[in-house]
Amino acid sequence: MNNIPSFSIGELFGRHDNYVIPIYQRNYTWGQGEIKQLIQDIYDFAFDDHKCKQPYYIGSLIIYEREVENKISFETIDGQQRLTTLKILLHALHHTFKDDLNYIIPLNLKLSFDSRKKSTASLAAIEKGNIDTENSQEYNVYIKQRYLDAQKILKSFLTTKDAVLHFYKYLIANVCLIRVPVPPETDLNHYFEIMNNRGEQLEKHEVLKASLLNVLKSDPDLCHAFNLIWEACSDMERYVQYGFSPKQRSTIFTKNWNKLDCSSLDEVAVKINQANIETFAEKSNSIDAETELNICEIIEFKGAFEVNKNHNEEAPERFNSVINFSNFLLHVLRIQTQKNISLDDKRLKDFFDVELKLLSINEQVNFVKAFGFNLLKTKHLFDQYIIKREFFKEKDQWSLKTLKLYDNNRVGYVNTFDQEESNDSQNKEILMLLAMFHVSTPTLVYKHWLNAALNYLFNEQDVNPENYRIYLQNLAQAYLFDRFIAENPTDYFDIIYSNKGVSINKQHGNYNLNLLDRGTAVENFVFNYLDYILWKQKSDQSAEFEFTFRSSVEHYYPQNPISKEHKIDRGIFDLFGNLCLISSSKNSKLSNHMPAAKKDFYAKEGPDSLKQVLMMKEEIWTEDKIKQQGNLMKEKLVEFSKLYRN
Repeated sequence: MNNIPSFSIGELFGRHDNYVIPIYQRNYTWGQGEIKQLIQDIYDFAFDDHKCKQPYYIGSLIIYEREVENKISFETIDGQQRLTTLKILLHALHHTFKDDLNYIIPLNLKLSFDSRKKSTASLAAIEKGNIDTENSQEYNVYIKQRYLDAQKILKSFLTTKDAVLHFYKYLIANVCLIRVPVPPETDLNHYFEIMNNRGEQLEKHEVLKASLLNVLKSDPDLCHAFNLIWEACSDMERYVQYGFSPKQRSTIFTKNWNKLDCSSLDEVAVKINQANIETFAEKSNSIDAETELNICEIIEFKGAFEVNKNHNEEAPERFNSVINFSNFLLHVLRIQTQKNISLDDKRLKDFFDVELKLLSINEQVNFVKAFGFNLLKTKHLFDQYIIKREFFKEKDQWSLKTLKLYDNNRVGYVNTFDQEESNDSQNKEILMLLAMFHVSTPTLVYKHWLNAALNYLFNEQDVNPENYRIYLQNLAQAYLFDRFIAENPTDYFDIIYSNKGVSINKQHGNYNLNLLDRGTAVENFVFNYLDYILWKQKSDQSAEFEFTFRSSVEHYYPQNPISKEHKIDRGIFDLFGNLCLISSSKNSKLSNHMPAAKKDFYAKEGPDSLKQVLMMKEEIWTEDKIKQQGNLMKEKLVEFSKLYRN
C-alpha cells in the first residue's frame, strides 16, 4: 500500500488486464453531458500551452484482486463509470478517426460485467466497431447510445487532423488514473457500503463563501447581510424572497415583494438592520415564527406566540432550476467583471482568487460588496425571467412565472409578462425561446445563452417583454449564423459581450448552409431553432409541441438499412433534409428501419420534432424528397431571420 501505482491511459489500456464490474455495482449511468464534460476537460488541458506538458489526473480506480481458475482479474469497487467511459472514448477515437491517426495504441484491457450480459456484449461490439450495424436486441441500448454520443462530441471538438493527433497523443500519454488496491481480507460488500455512505465534504460554494466573508470581516453588518443574501440565493429551486423574513423582504423588495428597492450591499445591510430592530421591538407583544430565540428567552417570555400568516411558503419541490448554485455564481462573476471566465465550477474558488489577487485590500472589499449585491439582483432577475420546470397539480411543464402578493397576504405565482396561456402570448413565446436554448445545451459549462440572457436583464432598467423577445431572437440568429454555419465560428463570449447578441455574419451573408449537410455532426441547437421557427409559423402539431431533451440526430432514411440492397450513398443520407432530432431511446430502437416502418411507429407513439412531422407527411421518402426537404428547411432558417430583423 506504500506504492500506489498511477497509469497513463495508454499504459492502463495497453496492459493485458481484465476488469470486472461486480454484481453489487449500479448500472453504467453516465450520460451525454458527463461524456462531453470529460472530453472538454481533456481538450482544455491538451490545448493549453502550459498544461499540455503536465500529467492530468482524472481520478482513481479502487480495485480488489481476485483469482478464478488461475486467472487474475480486478474487481472494480469504485471508478467504473470513468473506466467504462474511457473504454468507449478510446474505441470511438480509433474507429471515427482511423484515417487521421498515424498510430494507435493497442487496447488490450478487457472490461466485463458480472451480471449484465448485454452490457458486456455491447463493449465487445464497440471493440470491433460494428455496434451500429449488428442486431441491437443483443446490446445494452444505453451503452450503444453513449458510444454514438462520444463519436458525435469528438467530431465537434476535433475538426482537423492536427487536432485529432494532438488530442489523442495527450490523452494516452498525459491523462492518468491512480489504481488503489484494497487488502485481500476486505469485506467488499461492507467496503462498498462505506464508500457510498461516507460523509459529504463542504460544497465548493461554501468554501468560497467563507473566503469572501473573510474580506468583509471588519464590518459585522456587511458580513451579516452578505451571508443572508448568499443563503437566500443558494436555494435555486426557491424564489429568493423566501430566503428573508417577512419584514426583511418587505423592505428589500418593497411591499409587494417584486421590486428590488436597494442598490448596494450597504443599503441592504441597513434595511436588514431596520427590519431586525422592528422585529425585536415587537417581541414584547408577540413572537412570530420567524423570530429566533434562545431557550432562556423562550422560557422567560410572557406574551403570546403567533404563527406568521404572511409567510406562505410554497412547497420547494414545485420548481426545478435549470442551473445549480455554484455555476450560477460564475455567471454573476462574468457579468460583474465582463471577462471571459469559464463556466466550469470545478475551479470556482480559483476564478475568484484570480480576481481578488489583482486588487488592493480596499478594492477587494469593494469587489466583494459589489458581488454580494449583484448576486441578489441577478437571482431576483433569474427567478422572474428565466424558465423553470414546474410540477403542479399533476402537470410537468416549463414555466415563466413571478411571485405575486395579493391584498389578503396570500402569495401566488403568475405569468411574468401576461396572463394569457395561448401560443400567441408574449410569455409563451419567450418561454419557448428560453426552452429551446436550454434543451440544446444540457451541460452547465455550455450554458452561454443563460449568461447572455442574465447579462441583458442585468443591464436593463425595466424589462420590456418585446425587447427581451427581440434580444433572444437575435441571440438565436447569432448562434446559427456566427457559430454553427460559420466557416470561422465566433466565440460565445464575443457573441454576447462584443457583438451584443447580434449576428454579424447574417448582415453580410457570410455563412455556409452546406455545413448543415454533415449528418450527426450538426449541432442540436440547429434542429431546436428550426422547430421553434416551425412552431412560430404554426406548423402541423405545433399547438401541442414542447421542447424536451432530445439528443440523438436521426437519419430518417437509415445509414445501415436492415436490407443491404436499400443502402444509399452517404452524401445523400447525411443531407439536412434527411435529419431530425429525436430521443436517443427511439433512435436506438429504430435506427436501421426504413422510413415507412418509422412512420408507422411514430404515428402511434407521436413524433419528437416538428421537422419530423413534415418529413412523415411524405408518402414515400426518396433521394429527391431528401434534397427538396433540405432546401426548404434551409430556406426557412434564412427567411425567418430576414423577417425578424434586429
